[in-house]
Amino acid sequence: MYKIYCDGASRSNPGEASIGVSVTKEGNEIEFISKKIGIATNNVAEYKSLKAALIHCVENKITDACIFLDSLLVVQQVNEKFKVKSDNLKELNAQCKDLMSQINNLEIIHVRREKNKRADELANIALDS
Repeated sequence: MYKIYCDGASRSNPGEASIGVSVTKEGNEIEFISKKIGIATNNVAEYKSLKAALIHCVENKITDACIFLDSLLVVQQVNEKFKVKSDNLKELNAQCKDLMSQINNLEIIHVRREKNKRADELANIALDS
């Protein structure tokens, strides 16, 4: 099973934003994404990090994955525990849900920030570059 860690960062909220995604298999990082996404809120950045991870899964035919985020809001919304009230998040939620439907065995799990350090580091590397 792949374990994928995602994080979004935004300075000034909204402000310069980025995403970080670390794809691991058997405890080793095998791929990563670290890129700027322009001006965005932190919640948009979090969603875009999840979307990037999901696209990676679909494009690489990964059908068995656990995706971890430290954004409780995003995790609860994509798992349909919270309603998506914000218009700017509704489209991203729908895009993520569409991608999620293409992955057979998928869990999206909330983790504490300290368990998501690599994804946070990747997001910050992108912002600082």
